[in-house]
Amino acid sequence: MLVLTRKVGEKIYLGEDIVVTVTAISGQQVRLGITAPPEVAILRNELLLRDEQEAAAGGTGGKRQRPLRMFRPGKVQEPV
Repeated sequence: MLVLTRKVGEKIYLGEDIVVTVTAISGQQVRLGITAPPEVAILRNELLLRDEQEAAAGGTGGKRQRPLRMFRPGKVQEPV
């Protein structure tokens, strides 16, 4: 794992198409902005874990009940 220290406004580039920007830091919480091509799904880990648990319990047969929120470049999303 690569661990980096960044300040608000600083960016991290993942390849040529994905940019992660630190937009705010408040105590233990960090807010990130992610710019990526539309074909790149950006999913929160806790939602993936929840779906895996539901699938293991036989809840939805491995299918999501509702789509996970995806972030698209150029659109500002409110925190989920």
